Amino acid sequence: MQEIKIKPVLWKHKTSKNGEFEIRVRVTQYKEVGYYNTGFTSLVENWDELNECPKSSHPKFKAIIKKINSLVSEIDYEIKTMHRNGVEMISLRELKDKVRKVSQRVQPVKILQLFDIVIKEMEEQGRIGYAGVFYSGKIKLKKYLLGDKTFWAFTKTDFEAYEHYLRTNVPSESTMSLYIRTFNRLWNIAIQRGYCPKEHHPSKYFTFKPYRRIKTKKRAVSADVIHAIAKLEYDKDTRMFRSQQLFLFSYYARGINFIDLAQLKHKTNIRGNEINYIRSKNKRKYDYQLHSKALAIIEWFKTCELQSDAGYVFPLLMKIHDTPKKIDARIDSGLKDLNEDLKVMAKDIKLEKDLTSYVARHSFATNLRQKNVDLNIIQEAMGHETQLQTMTYLDEIDDSLVAKCIEEAL
Repeated sequence: MQEIKIKPVLWKHKTSKNGEFEIRVRVTQYKEVGYYNTGFTSLVENWDELNECPKSSHPKFKAIIKKINSLVSEIDYEIKTMHRNGVEMISLRELKDKVRKVSQRVQPVKILQLFDIVIKEMEEQGRIGYAGVFYSGKIKLKKYLLGDKTFWAFTKTDFEAYEHYLRTNVPSESTMSLYIRTFNRLWNIAIQRGYCPKEHHPSKYFTFKPYRRIKTKKRAVSADVIHAIAKLEYDKDTRMFRSQQLFLFSYYARGINFIDLAQLKHKTNIRGNEINYIRSKNKRKYDYQLHSKALAIIEWFKTCELQSDAGYVFPLLMKIHDTPKKIDARIDSGLKDLNEDLKVMAKDIKLEKDLTSYVARHSFATNLRQKNVDLNIIQEAMGHETQLQTMTYLDEIDDSLVAKCIEEAL
């Protein structure tokens, strides 16, 4: 296949009235030559012949560089597309027609630009937490990229270099998994919206497998620890007591997470002894009978002096939290308060382990398993689609069960 060379040049065959020449991109294939006009001109003294670009002294330096890069990327993309489609001999006339059609369309969305678009869409949909995940992914990529690129201009070398950057700068495999899954999700959106071909996907180049099971730090505590927390005595008018009850409710209510717990409403989500809500993380509907201890906590909050004036079960959200961003900010601060109080509770029961809101969900699953509850029942209680999801919560108990068996057998 004949090599095609692409080179920005100062086209000196025609001079404008002010002594400037057109800046063009020259494409050469053997003896055939084609030119693409950038729409810019330059004096000879403002053109760097060696580096094939304008000098920084050119008054429109940044705009010209941007246009040249865009045009070169479009040409390169069309050449690769034709090669991929089995075209052996490329006609420069046909190539120019294809590039002209691309140029006449809306300019392709770039990677960081699409991050911003998706983040804005999620915020408008009220998916503030998910928007935050994408924002973190954008910031991490931006630190590596030092600029923006179209999706098809992100090369195999870029993918490999970005993976190396993440491996070097991300502290844990689970966090790296989140970054790559978010990056993959953005790429899927780009493919759906026609910003790049489906063959050009991160999964083709990344060696790190973000969807494999990653053993995480043990979070669950035993039923004895839960009972010890429940026995702690705090003044009922304090935040410590409310935090204690919120943690216990999460545990007794099948590990409901704090975001969903905070948004429960009496008339909407609690009916008699049943609860129904849509989980914010996976948008799945949960509908089940509450444990008697969870119901008792709801009844106590009905008598609490501090009440939500917006109908929420727990006094975390008020009428003033009337937008998704305000709700998200209040939930975030409420979660920080809870985790601060849980650290105090851990010290009060002399627990040599971190105690956070996540512990409730993991402990719920683990303690059921310790009581020899069937895995299918635990899966149903957790609302998981597969047993693999459930086993992620149960990985940490395997060694303790093995150790117990060994202790009793020897």
